[in-house]
Amino acid sequence: MIKKYLAFAVAFVFIGSGMAYAHQPVVLLNTDTSAVKGPLLEDGTVSFAIRASFTKAGEKRAFRAQFKAGDALVIQYLIVDKKPESSLQATALPSLVVTSPMGASVTVKLNERTKFYEPFSKVNYLYLARYNATAQAGVYSFVITSKGKSGITVAVGDREVRGDVLRGAAPAPSQTPTPSASATPTASSTTSALPAPSASPTPIASSTPTPAASKTQTPTASATGYTIAQVKMNNSAASCWSIIDDNVYNLTTWINSHPGGSSAILSLCGVDGTSAFLGQHGRAMPERQLESLKIGPLK
Repeated sequence: MIKKYLAFAVAFVFIGSGMAYAHQPVVLLNTDTSAVKGPLLEDGTVSFAIRASFTKAGEKRAFRAQFKAGDALVIQYLIVDKKPESSLQATALPSLVVTSPMGASVTVKLNERTKFYEPFSKVNYLYLARYNATAQAGVYSFVITSKGKSGITVAVGDREVRGDVLRGAAPAPSQTPTPSASATPTASSTTSALPAPSASPTPIASSTPTPAASKTQTPTASATGYTIAQVKMNNSAASCWSIIDDNVYNLTTWINSHPGGSSAILSLCGVDGTSAFLGQHGRAMPERQLESLKIGPLK
């Protein structure tokens, strides 16, 4: 039953041109200053909503997206219809430059200002640009550069399936390790008055495997569950867990992407948020989005 609740808050729904898309949220960090440092969308055709916030001019946020040859490259540039963003001219809003795997770059032109109302969170948005093309095979880079204090959302993809986001270098293809040769003990000298003990084999240092790039969904879901004490320890924006209907959810990545504002999510950190959540959202919620934030049952 709760599987229909939380997704109502976490689904980022775009409505326009008679169509609606629920985009999975990704918040760019202050350290995501280049495409290599930013997150990688493993499949750029899956719908994602990438949120970038800036405090001053000249700041950069960036991410990457993987495509196959012939995939649809679907990009949307949006802002919340409120100040300061809504009062800014297009020339004062962040620029978005998209670079293909072959190195060709295009600056997305802000050529519209279409209003729409998102009924789930009761928030007004503005479409400022929509860009569509046929993708090349490889990784595209997206670099957003600020011109002042503002925040924007870049929507990528339109397929409503669950997608993965990686942070760090893309994992290299796995290779079959070459077995290490067994160490041979040194034979004792035949001329020694007393038999010399065989030398201990020199241990071969085991190579530490390079960890694969980490997923953004952390921690790993636990089938055994979590205690109330564990939930209470994760009570801040840095790590925000909440109990809803006897299940534990990690809401950390959704705090800055919540269309209704971060305060609504912060109020749920470290506590049982069932009553507050149901009072705000009711019971009609898509199951798919809820599962992406669930980390286990309450013990």
